[in-house]
Amino acid sequence: MRKSSRITIALLLVGTLLMSACSNNNTKSSSSDEKGENSVVGTAANLTEPGTFPIVKETETLRVWASPPSWIGNLEDNWFTKYFEEKTNIKIEWVRANMEDYRDKLNLMLASQTDMPDVILSWGIGNAQQIAYGSQGLFLPLNELIEKYGSATQKVLAYDPIIESAITAPDGNIYGLPSINECYHCTYSHKMWINQQWLDELGLEVPQTTEEFYQVLKAFKEKDPNGNNKADEIPLTRGSWQGGIDFFLMNAFIYNEAGNRLMIQDDRVVQAAIQPEWREGLRYLNRLYAEGLIDPEFMLQDDNKVKVLTGLSPQENRVGAVASGAMGFVDWSEDNAVKEEFVALPPLEGPEGIAYAKQYAFGMGTGNFVITKEAKNPALALRFADAIYQLYLEGDYNLYGEEGDVWVKAKEGEVGLDGQPAKYNVLKSGEQPNNFTWGNGLNSFMTSEWRNSQVVTPGTWNHEKILYDETKDKYAGKGSQQQMPGSFMMPEAEATEWEELNNAVIKYLDESVDKFVTGNLDLDKDWDTYLSNLEKIGYNRLAELTQSAYDRQYKGK
Repeated sequence: MRKSSRITIALLLVGTLLMSACSNNNTKSSSSDEKGENSVVGTAANLTEPGTFPIVKETETLRVWASPPSWIGNLEDNWFTKYFEEKTNIKIEWVRANMEDYRDKLNLMLASQTDMPDVILSWGIGNAQQIAYGSQGLFLPLNELIEKYGSATQKVLAYDPIIESAITAPDGNIYGLPSINECYHCTYSHKMWINQQWLDELGLEVPQTTEEFYQVLKAFKEKDPNGNNKADEIPLTRGSWQGGIDFFLMNAFIYNEAGNRLMIQDDRVVQAAIQPEWREGLRYLNRLYAEGLIDPEFMLQDDNKVKVLTGLSPQENRVGAVASGAMGFVDWSEDNAVKEEFVALPPLEGPEGIAYAKQYAFGMGTGNFVITKEAKNPALALRFADAIYQLYLEGDYNLYGEEGDVWVKAKEGEVGLDGQPAKYNVLKSGEQPNNFTWGNGLNSFMTSEWRNSQVVTPGTWNHEKILYDETKDKYAGKGSQQQMPGSFMMPEAEATEWEELNNAVIKYLDESVDKFVTGNLDLDKDWDTYLSNLEKIGYNRLAELTQSAYDRQYKGK
């Protein structure tokens, strides 16, 4: 498969920067000499030919730690579990956490090193942990296993040269397999949704600038666009996913990567959050809040709360605009017309003519599958992960659930998200209480072709199609010239320092944004203290470490 070797990558899920990948792509295992090849690779006597099913001739058991969403039922009785076990001849003994709190439980298990499973499937193990636990022998190096047993894994790594680079530790070992998710709308996920019905009701045009947006929000507040004769409108609030109050709007003042607010300009790491333009963006947000145009509860960042505000009918809706990467803030019931009122707002132009859209160029998570030292048969464990990749490569949509119940093959003439011939039609969403899929907390391989091949029925409200079209029409091509890579791999000491600094910086920046917006910090009186605190926390050192890692791993590629 072809894929350009672009230098930037970004993470799907769930929300935090994962540290990863390094400059050494050596595929030799550093621990094979110490442990002996057999202890690393394991016995393969019962295995079938790589790339074939079943995986083993005689049934073997694998102990698997997993963290599916909480709405997924009992994994032992799960439809896909039974399908996968029958297809592979592997009996799975599950150790379960949930997506919502998996990281705390994972950290506790790794720190105590008690009751360890054979393999860990998750939404991602940070690369600092991969390096640390890999060097300690808790995680096994996968290089030789991939070479001997990973026929599908090799194809995944060959899909884009950046993938192998991004998962290779400084010692040359691969300790975790990635999750690939080329989600087109996630590429520009810092969106703003505005109520077109309210604009029409008030005779207003879609705002193009920050000043026009301010005037629209004032009209939403003052002119009763929902027509209930109450001053109950909330002009602007935020959703759960990618809904930071500064995520979309700050890009009218300075490019906003979110997270640690570091950005790349001409191959140099720049601290956006200390620039004069950042302060002006905060001043604008404070103006909106001070005039009652921003939801006073915006810090809750809760889709369920916003669903109450948007209601189940246009007459109930109290919201004019929502900062969110998707439309999880509105009820999707078939008879709820509110979901059809919101459209994506293109990037706004700020006072200096800036109008960016935050851009991720490649969807990738790291550390989504590791093999622990407890694995009795590491070769079998690798084949388990390889089989998941193989299902994606073969277009086996039973990953979503049972054919005929959860999905069906596309019919002649049906098209996908990108207008090309579709391959499958999803009948039931996995984003609801169910027990027919594992969810996405695993080493997935959802290419753009995979995602875009889902049937779109003309005339039917389709969330994925809306996200695809709005992204293509209003955000594509409006990112910065360079994007910050989504992950770096560093030597263990640097990686640990980076992660600690990064967590502290993000926490302080998020808190400071909220305080400046609400006026609890004054942009004139408290600005110098804010800058001083950032320096004390280690913002400068974080930028230095990031620059060094970027230079080693990405510069010139």
